[in-house]
Amino acid sequence: MSVDEIARLIEGWAKKGEGRWVATLNLDYIARLQRDPEFKALLSKANVFTADGMPVLWACRQLNPVFKSATRTTGADLTPILVGRLDPSLVAVIGGVDPRQAIEKLGKNPSDYFIYDGQVELTSAFASSLVPQLADRRVVFVALGCPKQEKMIELLRQHLPNHIFVAVGGSFEMVGGLVKRAPLWMQRLGLEWFYRLVKEPKRLWRRYLLEYPPGAVSLYRSIKTQRRTLSSKLPPA
Repeated sequence: MSVDEIARLIEGWAKKGEGRWVATLNLDYIARLQRDPEFKALLSKANVFTADGMPVLWACRQLNPVFKSATRTTGADLTPILVGRLDPSLVAVIGGVDPRQAIEKLGKNPSDYFIYDGQVELTSAFASSLVPQLADRRVVFVALGCPKQEKMIELLRQHLPNHIFVAVGGSFEMVGGLVKRAPLWMQRLGLEWFYRLVKEPKRLWRRYLLEYPPGAVSLYRSIKTQRRTLSSKLPPA
């Protein structure tokens, strides 16, 4: 679905009090799934997946014609749409670098939102301490990076099953202008990773040059395996 369609669904779930865990899937997730069985078990609990990364979208297009016209649904695109549409009293933000700046840039008043940008502990006790402030909210953006944000979501969902949790990584930094996104033409060609690597080589070289390739190989093998499975089920010509 498009970013707008996903946003409308989230709005509807929020109004009905239907809980969801929205995971924005990219190659970082795919690579981590291969090397970390515990993370794979954790992420399997999410029930909505969007194609945040171009490799994921390309893989979908290879497997099913329905995705031929589909576009990416990134956390950086989804976040400002939801912040712009949702009643601030229904929204909470956990983590992120200066999410208040991003909210102000979107023309909203940060004081209308519940924002926790202090030290986060991945414990049941810490999650329980946030529950009173989150109880009347409906959509919770968790911007702690992978896999910390997924672990935090799992802890919070035990207390707030009717809330919608959206894992958005560094989306607020991009919305607030602290991190500049790649030009659209690079995003469309799947080169956003290269743009970010050039901008922050010391921080990102290991992720993109060592950790991502196994994820790409795994994605390619998955496509081949599923194609063979589908072909074996087709009737003979």
